[in-house]
Amino acid sequence: MEGTAKMTFAPYRRNGWQGWILDEWQQLPELADLDAWLVDPQQTIVLEAPCRTVSRRETALGAVYAKLMRAGNDGAVRNQEVISWLKWTLLPSRGVHIIKVTAAMTARGHYCPTPVLGARCRGRWGYPRELYVSREVTQPTLEECLVSAAGKDEQQELLAFTAERLARFHLDHFVHGDFLPRNVCVDIQAGHLYFLDNDRTHHWPFLPPFQRQRRNLAQFCYNLMLLDGSGQSPLPADFLKAYAESRPDWPLSRRQAEIVRVQAQCDRRWKKHGDYELAKRLRQAASQAGEPPALG
Repeated sequence: MEGTAKMTFAPYRRNGWQGWILDEWQQLPELADLDAWLVDPQQTIVLEAPCRTVSRRETALGAVYAKLMRAGNDGAVRNQEVISWLKWTLLPSRGVHIIKVTAAMTARGHYCPTPVLGARCRGRWGYPRELYVSREVTQPTLEECLVSAAGKDEQQELLAFTAERLARFHLDHFVHGDFLPRNVCVDIQAGHLYFLDNDRTHHWPFLPPFQRQRRNLAQFCYNLMLLDGSGQSPLPADFLKAYAESRPDWPLSRRQAEIVRVQAQCDRRWKKHGDYELAKRLRQAASQAGEPPALG
C-alpha cells in the first residue's frame, strides 16, 4: 500500500448496498449512488466477463479500479449450477472480505492497492452482487518487468525480490488466491511488492497447511514457464531457490524437497496442458496488443 499506516473504515449503507468504506472517501459524491456510478459512461472497461466487470475510473481523490462480481465463477452464471449459486448466495460478502484481508495485510507491513470500498447488494431471491473498489497502483507488474528486463541477471534479481516478499507473506499466515506474475506489482527501489487481486486471499489465525501456500509456488512457477514460452525454462528454479533460502524455518533437506516437489508439479502440468495453454496465451496476447509478451 502507499503506506502502512492504520486505516479506519465506516459502515456503508445506501440504496440496498451494505459494507465498509474508507473514512476519507465517505463524502465522495460518486459513491453516494453506486448503481448510477457503475453505469457511468466515464469509465474504462478493463475486463468484461460473465462473472465480473473490472473498470478504471477517475475520482476527485484519484484513480480507482472497481470490480463488480456477479457470481463465484463463470459457470455459475452461464449454467446456473445449483451448488455454486448457493455458495455465492449464502457465503459472507466477498467485497467485505477483501476489505478485511487487505487491511490485515497492511497492518503487517505487506503492500496492496489501498482498499476504498467493499459492499454487497442483494437482488431477487437474495442473489448478491459484490463490489470492491481500490486505489490504482501505478507500478508495473512483475510480468511487465520480466519481459522488459535487460537480461537474465535482472530477471533473477526480480524473482529473488519477489520470492523473499512472498516467503514473508506466507510466514505471516497469508495465502494468496491467484499468485501470478501479472498479479503483483514491483517497486524494487522502495522495496515494495504489491499483491493484487486479493478476493480469494486468506489470512489464517495460525500457520496454514503448507499445501495451500505450495499452490502459490506452483501456480507462479507454471506461469513463469508460460511467460518464458518453454517447459525447460530456468526461471522457476531460480524463483524456488530464492524462496527456499528465505524460509529460515526450513532445514536444508526441506528446502531441497520442496523445490523438487513444486518443479515436478509444474512439469506434470506442462506435459498435460503446456502446449495448449501457451498457444492460447499467444493468441490472446496477439489479439490484444499485436505482439505477444516474450522473455528475451
